[in-house]
Amino acid sequence: MTIAKGPVITAALTTSVYDVVHIMAEEGFRRIPIVDPRTKTLQGIVTSTDIVDYLGGGRKFEIIQRELNGSFFKAINEPVKSIMRPNPPTVEDVATINRAIELMKQHRVGGLPVVDIANRVLAIVTEKDLLSVFGRKARGVRVEALMTKEVVTGNGETTIIEAEREMVEKSFRRLPLVSEGRLVGIITAMDIVRFFGSGEVFQRLRSGTILQVLQTPALEIGTKKLVTTSQNADATEAARTMNERNVGALPVVDDEKLVGMLTERDFFKLALRT
Repeated sequence: MTIAKGPVITAALTTSVYDVVHIMAEEGFRRIPIVDPRTKTLQGIVTSTDIVDYLGGGRKFEIIQRELNGSFFKAINEPVKSIMRPNPPTVEDVATINRAIELMKQHRVGGLPVVDIANRVLAIVTEKDLLSVFGRKARGVRVEALMTKEVVTGNGETTIIEAEREMVEKSFRRLPLVSEGRLVGIITAMDIVRFFGSGEVFQRLRSGTILQVLQTPALEIGTKKLVTTSQNADATEAARTMNERNVGALPVVDDEKLVGMLTERDFFKLALRT
């Protein structure tokens, strides 16, 4: 609880998918706990990855195709309980930071609801919160020692639906976009959430179906003005940049060529040494 953020914005089981997407887009939240409005106890969680999965990226998209006849408008008005992850991993309010790290690694999640003995949500602890702790301990450690070197990428022609499918299949939240060997942008799960949470997607739907809209190049909704780092940079400085710019990862670039990605989760490697 010394690093977790609270109070937490939650949603009810009957809250529409669109309302949850709108909250995420407006507040910049990657995850929303779903609670029983009467008891306030945790029932599930919806993450930005779940939204990507549901709106084009994976098996949850089949719900739209099979049960809703491909109707995007019906899909976003479905109750969020239809796509939430029930019984998500949680951490107790008296648990240690190391326990939170263990659970995040075990369940491959970027955040955990912090609950009391009655399973009521008190706060959320995320990779970003952990970065603020362990990033300070990285002085003298080069970015190269922590970064992920095998990076899956798209290109300038990659569409939104192709990016969504890569994210869901590979279980990550971002896809760097490379053209002629040069990094030209990055699309994240939150970029997709903001796209669906804005009026822009509805304007496009006037002249096409959801599948046609999802053929939009990912670079159109992704980030082109990138904040990057280098292999030889100090990891503490990289962590400070991530916090100041409010980004979950930094592309590692050498002569405009992508050579790795430094993410919040990569700092777990440092945490295990301390």
